[in-house]
Amino acid sequence: MNSVSQIVTIVAVVVGAGMSYLVTALGDRTRDRREVARNWVDRKLDAYTRYADDAKSLAMVARQMAAGLGLHDAAPAAAGIPDLRAALSEAELRRSASYEAVKLLGDAGTLRATRELNETVHRLEWIASDKLPATPAQWQLSWQLYAEAAEEFRRNARAELGIPGSLLPRGDWAEPVLPADRGDVGARTSAAT
Repeated sequence: MNSVSQIVTIVAVVVGAGMSYLVTALGDRTRDRREVARNWVDRKLDAYTRYADDAKSLAMVARQMAAGLGLHDAAPAAAGIPDLRAALSEAELRRSASYEAVKLLGDAGTLRATRELNETVHRLEWIASDKLPATPAQWQLSWQLYAEAAEEFRRNARAELGIPGSLLPRGDWAEPVLPADRGDVGARTSAAT
């Protein structure tokens, strides 16, 4: 009886050690998978942020050039920048490079939105470079399509990354105005001096 009880004790210890090992191994495996998934999400966030920034930079340089062509007055023409064509070319190179990371990491919805954003940014670039002559109304429509494509890209990227909430609706642009004179501003200024 004594040897039977010793064998049962040894078997119980071996089974307990085996179960402990299995539970620990499964926990480590799950933790490692979660960490790898988190790393991919971080890389996607970096890639999407970089691409969105590069696409916007390209659009903003194109916008300044279009203002110089007289296509709109929503942004001042950049008279102080000697070579906007070089800036446009540099912005396109950055956008193109960051697009490669998005192609590697993005899901189908984000890639469709990225492709649409690329098309709209290229249209702005060509109009601003005067390779695609346009009227002010065509520029305005092209800019609106760019803004919509940029929002769609952000929506898809947020959904893919699991970012809760939604984007605020885009407002119409209005020319900046100075605040109204409130009358009490002068009184506070003279009291402070």
